[in-house]
Amino acid sequence: MIQRIFHTIGQGAFYSERHENINIVYDCGNWKNTKLADKVVKQSFRENEEIDILFISHFDYDHVSKIPTLKKHVKKIKNVVLPLLHNNEKILLSNFYRIIGLNILPLINNPEEYFGEKTKIVYVRPSDSIEITINDNVEPINIDEINKTKDTGKLEVESGVEITLNGLSNWVFIPFNHEYNQNHNDLIKELIKEGLNTTKLTTDPKYTLDKIVKDVSISKAKGGKIFKDIYDRIDGKINQNSMFLYSGPVQSNKYHKDCFFGNMHCNFHHHLYFYCNHHSGKVGCIYTGDGNLNVVDIKSVFNNYWKNVGTIQIPHHGDIKSFNEKVLQDKYYCCPISVGKNKPYGHPSDKVIADILSSRSCPIKVTEELNSEYIEIIV
Repeated sequence: MIQRIFHTIGQGAFYSERHENINIVYDCGNWKNTKLADKVVKQSFRENEEIDILFISHFDYDHVSKIPTLKKHVKKIKNVVLPLLHNNEKILLSNFYRIIGLNILPLINNPEEYFGEKTKIVYVRPSDSIEITINDNVEPINIDEINKTKDTGKLEVESGVEITLNGLSNWVFIPFNHEYNQNHNDLIKELIKEGLNTTKLTTDPKYTLDKIVKDVSISKAKGGKIFKDIYDRIDGKINQNSMFLYSGPVQSNKYHKDCFFGNMHCNFHHHLYFYCNHHSGKVGCIYTGDGNLNVVDIKSVFNNYWKNVGTIQIPHHGDIKSFNEKVLQDKYYCCPISVGKNKPYGHPSDKVIADILSSRSCPIKVTEELNSEYIEIIV
């Protein structure tokens, strides 16, 4: 049996899967950094439990801000899988978040040191491929068997690799790290408009607000506001990389007959229960983070696994610019959306909700209200 939970984190992302005694987490953060969110994280796992894999989609604050709470609460995080960043992107993110006071710098700058020697850090290389290639002669790679590369000395894998774990049969996790070059360009343009030195921001890891205000002759208050306004204005475009994740049965026919297929029981809006009549095998999920479905055609990327997909996390809290209704046109899907209950950023878009309903799929709002949790049980 598998329990898949979309937790009540509000404007953020925190999703988990429990495969018997194996725990998987995809993102862990919210925007307001509330004590209630801390309680949600702590109530999701016992103190003596271990997280087998923590997947991080990208480094927006509302997707990673509760990782310190998770890390402190559980006994151990065994593995972390995250996008591989170019050095200039890492420096830019560090400078940007330092200036607007979001303290996630250790996680960005040195994940190995942040999580400690008992945690294995695996980086997923960026890819612009439109479809994951399947080789039936190649077994899924066990996360314990991933080796360091000679070039970087880091544990790295290609986007699209099938990852599995000891004790987990017939189920794989497939990360796909897409690189949004346009995001980087848009951010640089906004910084240039404000007269900021983008060369230093992307190459000098110690370029602080003190140095910036001196360069452009502005006050600290105005300098901080400039960066905060840019962050709010292009929310979702600060990060150049965003990692999608398929969690579901293996594709190859030699495994297919042994997979534990079944139906999903879904907890929908204020504990109103309904029964999802998924055809056998539609138990896979695509986690999208803040990815853009108009740029990444996930049906093509995960084409070889798409017959297994019954749940799609709607990206970027239901933002209209990140959604493409074509992804839902071939069958019915459960579509959880993580949002703030008072719609502080206008999420989710009414048009996105209407498009999901028009596709005869089910939009499910998961807010910070505890009775909005969304749970799938796969048997």
